[in-house]
Amino acid sequence: MRDFCMKRKRMLFVTIGVTILLLSGMILYSFLLGDDPHRYYTGLGESISLSFDDSKLTFSYYENGKESIYMANPDGTNVQKITNPTNLQHRSPKFSPSGDKIVYLSEDQEGIQSLRTITLNKSKDRELTDEELHVKDAIFSRDGDNIYFVAVEAEEFKKGENSKEGFDLFSIETAGGQITKLTDADHFSMNHLFLSPDGKTIYYNEVDGEKERIYAYSIEDKTRTTEPSFLPKEFANTYSFYEAELSLEEKHLAFTDVSQESQSFFEYELYILDLASNKIEKLTNFRKAVTSIEFFHKGKKVAFLESTNWPKEPDKFTLKTIDLVTQKLETIQLDAPKTAHSIRLIHLIDQTINGFTIACLYILLVILLSIFFQHYHTSKVYLPSIISFSIAVIIFMSSIAVAVTINPWYGIGIGMLAGAIFGCSIVAIIFIFIYKRIVK
Repeated sequence: MRDFCMKRKRMLFVTIGVTILLLSGMILYSFLLGDDPHRYYTGLGESISLSFDDSKLTFSYYENGKESIYMANPDGTNVQKITNPTNLQHRSPKFSPSGDKIVYLSEDQEGIQSLRTITLNKSKDRELTDEELHVKDAIFSRDGDNIYFVAVEAEEFKKGENSKEGFDLFSIETAGGQITKLTDADHFSMNHLFLSPDGKTIYYNEVDGEKERIYAYSIEDKTRTTEPSFLPKEFANTYSFYEAELSLEEKHLAFTDVSQESQSFFEYELYILDLASNKIEKLTNFRKAVTSIEFFHKGKKVAFLESTNWPKEPDKFTLKTIDLVTQKLETIQLDAPKTAHSIRLIHLIDQTINGFTIACLYILLVILLSIFFQHYHTSKVYLPSIISFSIAVIIFMSSIAVAVTINPWYGIGIGMLAGAIFGCSIVAIIFIFIYKRIVK
């Protein structure tokens, strides 16, 4: 009997030790690698662009976690890699009107995005902004001589919620040179640029507290308005115009919005507004999310991306087109690189190390310690659970202090950790309560 007790005690010690090592290793692994859902991802990025003659499509594409700019035919054939970043991520490509240049964003390891262009026939790459600005979006002017972009000072961007500055509209010559600041409004969420057909007005999106609105900036008058001339007022106050895109002849406005059927799930569908009849029609019913809308310049057709696993990360996008007359949907298969076999095993290991497995190991550790005390120090059987509850309370109090003194979002994150530990403690104490009675 004594030998059995010794073996059981030794087994408990070994199991507790292994659990502590696994739990510590997983937590350390998570901290060291950070929270990058695209770490081993292979697939489409979140933006596409069509050339003005509809002969080429450019897009960003992840290959084992590295995002580069690619180009292909609109039917998905003849895929070519255009940029080869090293310690950078290249994304958000846009064609010039002539189709011989692409403007795109280059993100460094600190998350700062700079503006770059590449001349396709010469493979000549040029950096237009440095690390002093964080660029969010960019497009060519109608004549291709200038690039309009949204940016904020990089240092202010790093401050996050504590920043007192916001995003503004800028311009720069395509060949490089002096940057001109067009607005001084410090927008909180300025994004998604598009032009009027005559190229005299720049449109962009901003959340006004309730809905995503379309704002207009006149290049000639240098004035900004919250009421774009093409948009009927009755719709401006009814719909949120996410990812809005105006057709070249200014007859249709395509956009995404949360469908009425899925307000609580935030599922974004594709809509089209006929600016002649002032009628809005929902074109998709994916119950997922639609992004990056592009009108074909010839014919009534739209290309876009569907996030097939919304709202999970990383987004897995599928390229689709829809005929505006027949409403026929077509999925475009890109002849693009696939995930390397050597990466798949690493990715599988990485997927197993997540919040759920860490929580399970934490619960197991509390339970094992409680079982140990049940057999060898019965009066202290609930001590591990009490300590766990105490840790949750301490972390929760810390989250309030962090939210008040440093950053509300950091406080929320720490508060969620406290809630998770509290939940784990409840599961553990219920288990040991039942176990104690079974042993008796």
